Amino acid sequence: MISGLFSLEGKTAVLTGAGGFFGTYFTRALLEFGARVVLIELAPEKLRFFSEEYKNRYMSYFVDLYDYRAAAECYGNILESEKRIDILVNNAFDFSSCTGFCPDDSGTLRKASYDQLRCAFDSGIYWAVQATQIFGGHMQDTGNGSIINICSMYSVVAPDPELYAGTQHSPNPPGYSIVKAGLLAFTRYSAGFLAPIRVNAISPGAFPNLDEKHEKAGKSYEGDFMERLRARTLLKRFGHPRDLMGALIFLTSDASSYITGQNIIIDGGLTVI
Repeated sequence: MISGLFSLEGKTAVLTGAGGFFGTYFTRALLEFGARVVLIELAPEKLRFFSEEYKNRYMSYFVDLYDYRAAAECYGNILESEKRIDILVNNAFDFSSCTGFCPDDSGTLRKASYDQLRCAFDSGIYWAVQATQIFGGHMQDTGNGSIINICSMYSVVAPDPELYAGTQHSPNPPGYSIVKAGLLAFTRYSAGFLAPIRVNAISPGAFPNLDEKHEKAGKSYEGDFMERLRARTLLKRFGHPRDLMGALIFLTSDASSYITGQNIIIDGGLTVI
């Protein structure tokens, strides 16, 4: 009986940013616990292959979320096709120079442009707001559902400038902290106005998405930056997307049926001290 609380059998989930660093693992978790999953991404090449055993349990939609009219049409088509949506995971974000994730200092506080901040707002807040308006409204009409917003440890703390001392690497751009904090506030706001739909957040920290050269998404890490960051966590390791899967299933399932408006910080203890 207890294990059944975590089952997602018979539920349909919508996941934005489905082909991203976290999105691939979120998809697998939702599928493994029985959900049908609607994957939303920019283009087919963004999605990684999922095993044959799940081929009839997920559907893919491709849309540029910056085009809010096209996104609204896409979401409408999903509702028409699926009839019922039980879970929404707002995971998409544009990690690129457009939002200030630059290999140089052009995205830092002193140089961040209006365009970078605007793109950070669009991808960090408005994409989640639009999806919540449409799917959350549908859930409220049906009387049941769960929404998860993927925030960040930088929703609640600021990047530590000392981590970057002596390196050429730029810290996370200001727009990222601004919009992730805003998304956390929106989580609480929508929990109030969409009840009895549950709305919660997951805030990951120290989950570097890196290749073998410590380079990814416009970033490069030199010197002992990575070791300094690792040492800041109480568990003395970086997070892996697998570390988020349990919280995701908990918040999307009936196991958390009396929890709403909350934020689970998954950072290895980095924000504790």
